[in-house]
Amino acid sequence: MAELLGLLAICLLAAGYWQVRRQSEFARHWLERYCRQQQFQLLSVYRYRYVWQKGRLLAQFRFEFSHDGLQRDEGDLWLHSLTVLKVSLPVLREPPSPML
Repeated sequence: MAELLGLLAICLLAAGYWQVRRQSEFARHWLERYCRQQQFQLLSVYRYRYVWQKGRLLAQFRFEFSHDGLQRDEGDLWLHSLTVLKVSLPVLREPPSPML
């Protein structure tokens, strides 16, 4: 009986790890496409935290991007399973004009 419970625990851990990796890959591919459409350069993506909200587990990813090749900005991506709920970006700063 103990062997069966141990095997079940290992299977559950493996399935959980597989789901986390799947979600991370989905977030990276989705953000690559999003940044390409917005004409941003995607620099990095990382999982920031999990939040239990309204009866569901949400994953928050943070990503760094550049909109002009000089400045780094950070945005947030919220996922529920493999569904994008929200993308939030900071107010983008314009570089100083060389004419001034």
